[in-house]
Amino acid sequence: MDTIRKARWMSWVLQASIVTLLCACGGANDSKVTAVSQASPSNPPPAQTTINASTSLSAAAANGKLSTASPAPQVLYTDTLSGPTTGGENNLGAYLSIFGRNFGSASDLGTNTKVYIGDNEVANYRYVGTAKSSGKTGLQQITVQVGALGGAPVGTALPVKIVLNGVASNTDNTFTPSAGRILFVSLSGSDTSAVANNMAKPWRSLQNMTTLKGAYFAMQAGDHIVLRGGAWHDSNGQDKTWMRFGSGIYARNGSASAWIHITAYPGPINGNAIEDVHYTTPAGTSGGIAGPWSAIAGTSGEFISVSNLRMDVAGGANRDAAPINLQYTAGPWRVVNNELGPWVAGSSATLNAAGVSGHGNGNKVLGNHIHDIAGTSELQNHGIYADTTAQNWEVAYNWIHDITGGSAVQFNDNEAGAGSYTLPHGGIWPGFVGIRIHHNWLENAAKYGINFNDQGSAHKGTYEAQSWNNVITGTKLYPIRINSTATTQNMWFAFNTVYNAMTGAAGNKAYIMDEGFGSGAGIHNKFYNNIFAFGPDTQAGTTWLIDYSTPSTTSSYDFKQNLYFANGQTVPAPATLGDSLAISANPLFANASAGNVALQATSPAADAATQPSLFAVDDDMLNIARPQGSSKDIGALELIGGGTPPISTPVSGVCGSANAQTFSVAPSSNLCSAGLASSVSLIGNVSWAWSCAGANGGATASCSAAVASNPNPSTAPSVRQQYTGAITPGATTHQFAGNVSAGNWILVTVGVNNNAVGVSGTLSDNQGHTDIDSFTSLGQIYVDGMGTDVFAVKASTSGAYVLTVGIPNQGSIHMVEIQNADAVNLLDVPLATSSGPRFATTALSSPTQTTTKANNLLLALVDLGIGNAIPFSPNGSWQLVSPQAGTSITSRLYEWQPKATGAFNISGTVSGSGAGYPGWETVIIVIKGQ
Repeated sequence: MDTIRKARWMSWVLQASIVTLLCACGGANDSKVTAVSQASPSNPPPAQTTINASTSLSAAAANGKLSTASPAPQVLYTDTLSGPTTGGENNLGAYLSIFGRNFGSASDLGTNTKVYIGDNEVANYRYVGTAKSSGKTGLQQITVQVGALGGAPVGTALPVKIVLNGVASNTDNTFTPSAGRILFVSLSGSDTSAVANNMAKPWRSLQNMTTLKGAYFAMQAGDHIVLRGGAWHDSNGQDKTWMRFGSGIYARNGSASAWIHITAYPGPINGNAIEDVHYTTPAGTSGGIAGPWSAIAGTSGEFISVSNLRMDVAGGANRDAAPINLQYTAGPWRVVNNELGPWVAGSSATLNAAGVSGHGNGNKVLGNHIHDIAGTSELQNHGIYADTTAQNWEVAYNWIHDITGGSAVQFNDNEAGAGSYTLPHGGIWPGFVGIRIHHNWLENAAKYGINFNDQGSAHKGTYEAQSWNNVITGTKLYPIRINSTATTQNMWFAFNTVYNAMTGAAGNKAYIMDEGFGSGAGIHNKFYNNIFAFGPDTQAGTTWLIDYSTPSTTSSYDFKQNLYFANGQTVPAPATLGDSLAISANPLFANASAGNVALQATSPAADAATQPSLFAVDDDMLNIARPQGSSKDIGALELIGGGTPPISTPVSGVCGSANAQTFSVAPSSNLCSAGLASSVSLIGNVSWAWSCAGANGGATASCSAAVASNPNPSTAPSVRQQYTGAITPGATTHQFAGNVSAGNWILVTVGVNNNAVGVSGTLSDNQGHTDIDSFTSLGQIYVDGMGTDVFAVKASTSGAYVLTVGIPNQGSIHMVEIQNADAVNLLDVPLATSSGPRFATTALSSPTQTTTKANNLLLALVDLGIGNAIPFSPNGSWQLVSPQAGTSITSRLYEWQPKATGAFNISGTVSGSGAGYPGWETVIIVIKGQ
């Protein structure tokens, strides 16, 4: 450590309690990029941003160097830029999540830690703790409900400020009050009775294209969509997604001062528990949240933000099933603080998307944890994938790792449009310009770390990007790749740490691959103050730079003052790159084998960045101000004050005290003493089973408990009476043999040949339900010529019940009166449906459905195709409750009262053809007990 740096620390130790020093601070919002004007970092910074120097002291104290007072909070970015200040829960408006450092702990919420928007404190506090990417970035999150903000006018941007123990943060992030509403969406909601701003009356669906209902159809500029926690699997949105922005009257857009925001419910006031909204894309669907298709680009899906969700993809999903797929949006979108992954390849033939993928201008991908994205042999499934028309993107503070399907971050001009492609709002797309990639941890990818690529040889356009404060490690191929025929290139890399990369076998082995145009009058790619260090897994024969096609020159590929470490390999001297200020030495990482690439005190990278900066980089990866000594340090982390990046130590799952015990209902607590608990399944009605997943490569533990004999649940729902009959073209009436009781639920299933009543039919009864919208749609399935809708309605009066169905086709109907069910929600969990195969005469099984109450009633609708009395023999404890429906379609309803929670399905054998064409579609219906 140099004398100047020692002296500075001695002075700070003596004066920390009485002296406040100011230092420049960087981040997603105040990185002060000055070399190129196209960049627009998250919430543009003022000309100069300062924080208390105790930020640096705190980081040093964490390493045992000294003790000091609370550091100043750092606000780096927010999840959304606008929202309503009224409506929603307690009429206190939107929820806002803020990300940065030094926010305090849960016990500080609302006392020592306060949040102000403008001059007004927010209404209440919901969460403070780790952000999704904190495993490598160390970031914190605080979530609040904004409240009225003193009646601040709509459309006026207000500064966001956090105060910890009286010390204020920077104020360069803003929030703009909008005129929107809060739309709640819940697994227990109803698309027919939902009311905006009413938390007690949520929608059931984000988007249901079968019924044209769901929050999407109510959504307008400025609205916030708040999802309640639970396991979501919906794929009845546009094009088999959870939700996709549509066209014409179904187009939806936010605006610059009234974004549409989709987020998770943050839990109760001071509860410090954001609800886990866990969406899984089912096999055979595209799932997720998606932007518009190419034909409607520029008309829908603009000014959208998505935050605080957990999304993964099941094996066998469609090729473009990105959890968040911007598609052909004109932009902008903000994708903030989501966990995206794993994506299991399964039986998918082709996968070519990413955790986040798409087109558009001004998109921000901030603070996400993107991991375990699998792919096929094509290796075209990435962590982040930006396509043609992408410009002014910011990719920052993400932890991206184990991308076995492709690259960590890829910008690919798939349509060869640089310099020629017409943008949705007019003008020509110049190419990838204004790209800012910073403060990311990129680890273990099957291909590249950061990849810029074009398709074809257009020989036009501009590529302009700046990448700084990134750690790149464990890539199988080149950690940095530039494959572009753009005639203007300004690809600048500064203060990055690249270690133990190029670990896979390849014909060409390099840390930087130059393909396309490596030289020309407009090509000025630069690499300043980076650490390029080979590791134990770096392939033998790897070199620093390979010119694959047009050779580079020292002016077109400009290397200055980088640190190079070959780890015993023989490589060309850095001077051959033109790096006359190169340092060839071991960087002396703190503990590289454990993933800690911070610098030791004697590192030759310390204070070694003495040349003028390529562009302004005033902090390190952990947002510690540069320099901490006489000059900045080379690489992504400053030595003193830079702290130690979080180490992902493997943690094995361990069963909790519920293991080996006996329960009459599924255990819900003490499942794991370490690790993440799975859902609890009932195995053979004799045992409960769950697992405790390890973290960071740790082992997963398998746990179990016995089912108590003779469980005694409270009064369970039951079938009071049933009706089954045929539907013929036109209007048909259907009536129970006995009277119904007021308050009981009536469950109706309608199966129609070559149609669906929810699409072109009518439904009414003699108790005041005059149209199909008066009935609650529970779901719909369709398989090769047969559509089945499931509806529910409450009997409003006791007496005869007559249902009228109008449909221009033949079909079948079941009506079931259910007593002792929950008075508010008929279903405990959403329907589980399956369809196909057609012409089935074999053993088949429905999807597994999980119940959460021991006194639930299970119903299974089994449609067996077109024909009379097609045989079916169910396995297990299922009992026939409503027999053959109609004469042209075979449909039966079975029931089971398991008296336990867990996972259930119906299976059996379709053993003959009857008079027609056997098939298979099922609906598992879980009736909620009281």
